[in-house]
Amino acid sequence: MLLPLITALLLLADVSVQNELKIISTPDRTSRPDPCALTCAGVTAGGDWVDSALYPGRSYVMINGQECGFLSLPVVTTVGEGALGVFLDGLTSGNRFYVYTQDKVSAERANKNGWRVHWSAFGYNCE
Repeated sequence: MLLPLITALLLLADVSVQNELKIISTPDRTSRPDPCALTCAGVTAGGDWVDSALYPGRSYVMINGQECGFLSLPVVTTVGEGALGVFLDGLTSGNRFYVYTQDKVSAERANKNGWRVHWSAFGYNCE
């Protein structure tokens, strides 16, 4: 009686660790085996905004995805909290990217409001 239960649990555990992520394309057009595909996500702390020199009147937050371990540029999505519109710019490596306010918003205002950015990155962490 106990053996069928243990067998069923082992089969369920095996299914739960299989990689079901498939990346169709990446910014640098690299392709690697499906088992190398990785999802990495996070939320910025409210208070990390900096005034932008590149886009005057706007502010940005830098997201460090070093712990993700991407070997090439990942596909990145970002969403600002509340009415905060954001856009991604400056994706310079698989480890760091910059998110800017869509409207002209100072870093002081963004920090005062505690605005955060929710982000997801999809890429490869092995050859």
